Amino acid sequence: MSRDFSDEPLRVGIVDDDPEIVKVLRMVLETKGFQALGAFSGLNGLRMTKKELPDVVLLDIMMPDMDGFEVCRRIRLDPATKDIPVVLVSARTDLEHVERGLLFGAQGYISKPFHMNTLIDKIYEVTDLIE
Repeated sequence: MSRDFSDEPLRVGIVDDDPEIVKVLRMVLETKGFQALGAFSGLNGLRMTKKELPDVVLLDIMMPDMDGFEVCRRIRLDPATKDIPVVLVSARTDLEHVERGLLFGAQGYISKPFHMNTLIDKIYEVTDLIE
């Protein structure tokens, strides 16, 4: 999915059950020129992804209603969303979680806490976007 940054803002879906994380990520991404969409649960994140078709989804793993692995799996199974890059963002850093995320179809994995430039670089990487 290659696109020119000058077209329109890149649309980033943020799915995390912590409203503060969603709020901070939205604010920072919007100041960097992205359009940020937020959802506070796995199920709502899946709905948002199907409805809004963001260019990339930043997805927490540990959520109470549906974990990020299952959300990622369902995104991959839906023909309308199967090509949307997913980056898992989690406090879980063990190799098992990283491998499981990639097995479920995620294009990247970033451990919390992270530096915003690392996250933005990963967004550019998975969307084939040249800044």
